[in-house]
Amino acid sequence: MPSLIHKTAIIDQSATIGEDVSIGAYSTVGPGVTIGDNCYIGARAGVRYTKMGEGCVIGDNSLIGGDPQIYDWRPVDSFVELGAGTVVNELSVVHRSMREGGATTTGERCYIMAQVHVGHDCKLGNEVTVTTLAGLSGHVTADDFAVIGGAAGIHQHVRVGTMAMVGGMTRLVQDVPPYFMVVGSPAKAHGLNAFALKKRGVAPAERLLLRKAYRILTKKEPKPTLPDAVKEIETQLGATGHAKTLLDFIACSKRGLTL
Repeated sequence: MPSLIHKTAIIDQSATIGEDVSIGAYSTVGPGVTIGDNCYIGARAGVRYTKMGEGCVIGDNSLIGGDPQIYDWRPVDSFVELGAGTVVNELSVVHRSMREGGATTTGERCYIMAQVHVGHDCKLGNEVTVTTLAGLSGHVTADDFAVIGGAAGIHQHVRVGTMAMVGGMTRLVQDVPPYFMVVGSPAKAHGLNAFALKKRGVAPAERLLLRKAYRILTKKEPKPTLPDAVKEIETQLGATGHAKTLLDFIACSKRGLTL
């Protein structure tokens, strides 16, 4: 089907627009834009330096591909890349990378709610949910199926592991291990994300192992050092399956863990 572009929309000549794309009133599609088939852009939205996969949705008054918020930044060719089926709701902002040839990215089927800020060079995995008013500073990573609660604030370079949940209004300055739930200011661990584990088909035996690993990592008395906790998990639970995912995350953490 032909695209439906409102007569008041402004489209840069360099933009590439797929089939059956809808672009609302007073929206602008600037340079460096590729829009996949079956995408929808609401009214008064701005899109530039962005590559959109098939079936993406951009809500009213959102800005995708704006310049990174960095003092003295010098413009380079960089992008936002939205995976297929990603939804960015109204009044949200996703900034492009600060680096030449770099990209701020989402995986497929991410859901970004209203008035969210996703800073430059963030990397969101598949089916990540970012809730209303959350703010992700530059270089934040959220792995597959992570959930970030409303009005949460996440420091630069923090990583949120797969199936982890960050509670609403949380101040997050350290990495969140996979499967954990964290909340507070500063954030503290509050159990495993049992809902996500069941929803994603993690077997009961694996969930039990993860609960044991969680207790080892968060034990208060006597509180183990992180290397000792890792060694205990490896000895008692092994390093396979989801336990290995957890241990690999810990080994790669650069900001320390939210425990």
